[in-house]
Amino acid sequence: MPVVEDSRPRVARDDPHCLFSTGVPLITARGLQRRFTSRGRTVDAVKGVDIDVAEGELVGFLGPNGAGKTTTLRMLTTLLTPTAGEAQVAGRDLLADPVGVRRRIGYVAQGGGTGPECKVAEEIELQGRLYGLRKSEAIARGADLTEQLDLSGLDQRLTKTLSGGSGAGSTSPSA
Repeated sequence: MPVVEDSRPRVARDDPHCLFSTGVPLITARGLQRRFTSRGRTVDAVKGVDIDVAEGELVGFLGPNGAGKTTTLRMLTTLLTPTAGEAQVAGRDLLADPVGVRRRIGYVAQGGGTGPECKVAEEIELQGRLYGLRKSEAIARGADLTEQLDLSGLDQRLTKTLSGGSGAGSTSPSA
């Protein structure tokens, strides 16, 4: 699938709202849709998402319950197949090469992997370990990211005290 060119401005590396952006598209989706059918009833969970995310750009999905945020992320991480549309993630076609997509990204669902009594730092360490980092590397990388994202102090809170918006729901490409 060719990358769709458009005239919208790209985030520049010196943009204060973007930590690492190079302006290179990391995620490009056009017309992404997901329809579910249950008990003879059809529900359009996602209706034609178009999105461009540059490498290093931080993006939040905001909306009320049922708006399609989780479904969209599950499609972009290959956990759900889109009903329609197309996308490239980390240089791989979402439909033609889902294994290639999975090899290049990481995904931590909002629920995370640790229990609610664990600290955020422990969740970050676990996720780093699951992606092959040694314990010391995971701890160091987590501390660096916490500082870069201006989340100092959050790492010592219990995961159960985080709001849904702070609760670690993200996709992050592997470097």
